[in-house]
Amino acid sequence: MKRETAWLMGGAAILTTAAAGASIWNNYGALLRWTEPALPLSEVQLAPRTILFKTVDQQELKLDLYYPLGDGPFPVAIYAHGGAFVRGNRDDVFCFTPIVERFLELGIAVCSIDYRLFEDGSYFPDNLEDVRDALCFLNQEADDLRIMRGRMVLWGDSAGAALMLTTALSPMEFIGEQTAESLPLISGVIALYPPTNFLLFKFIQTWIAHIKFYGGGRDEWRELMTRVSPVTHLKADSPPIMLLHGKKDPIVPFTQALHFVEKGADVGADVRLFSFPNGTHSLASFAQTENPLKIERLLERIEAFSCQVLALPPRDTLH
Repeated sequence: MKRETAWLMGGAAILTTAAAGASIWNNYGALLRWTEPALPLSEVQLAPRTILFKTVDQQELKLDLYYPLGDGPFPVAIYAHGGAFVRGNRDDVFCFTPIVERFLELGIAVCSIDYRLFEDGSYFPDNLEDVRDALCFLNQEADDLRIMRGRMVLWGDSAGAALMLTTALSPMEFIGEQTAESLPLISGVIALYPPTNFLLFKFIQTWIAHIKFYGGGRDEWRELMTRVSPVTHLKADSPPIMLLHGKKDPIVPFTQALHFVEKGADVGADVRLFSFPNGTHSLASFAQTENPLKIERLLERIEAFSCQVLALPPRDTLH
């Protein structure tokens, strides 16, 4: 009887574990299949200047530059795409066409960068090294690229926002091919619904999901996640940060933003949170695309922050 009971309990445990594993993979799969809902597209077709900034194991990493009218040099807003560190590309910048157009109207060039993805066989901190190398390249080639050194704002959504935050907050870490002296001065960061502390996710679920991409043990993984989380590097002299986060975000919980803001207050950093009561994990949910006034108010917030950190005059004085 005891043996039968043991077999039954063991079988139940196996079934429970299998069901939990299936749930984890289903949830993670849903994240990987998620795509950013597009905001209204512009009739203006923008042609980028595409440049190779790095080659790693025969993989070419490029960036696209979009210029406003004029000869420049221009301040620049540098974008990193989302996609759970697994997918996405630099064309994703056009999921945010209204932001791109507002930057260009303000006389700010827009740059969208590649970085290596988990499915490329890379893991942390390879992606952070790529972001840093892109910024160093832009700084070194600023004259040829018609952009201003020291007048750079970083922005991104989700995973890309996390990479931009960590890079801006820890300029002397995650050095790839470029030297420590090559990193430009970062004027500010605009982060759309980023994970700010990877260990705030359910640990076992996140770690099991990442086994596919990470070959180390759990303890080493926890140390790495701490090191690459933006909140780890937040300090008083960090560049100004604008967080935009929806209170109903099902992928990166709103508590991540609150945690980051609290840490910013503790260390004296300039962190500004703009929350959206019905916002989910997309800019479209913030803007409520059926209401043009909502979109304009959102763009006004981004414009005000960008003009302040880039030391640009108000737009009504530009014409």
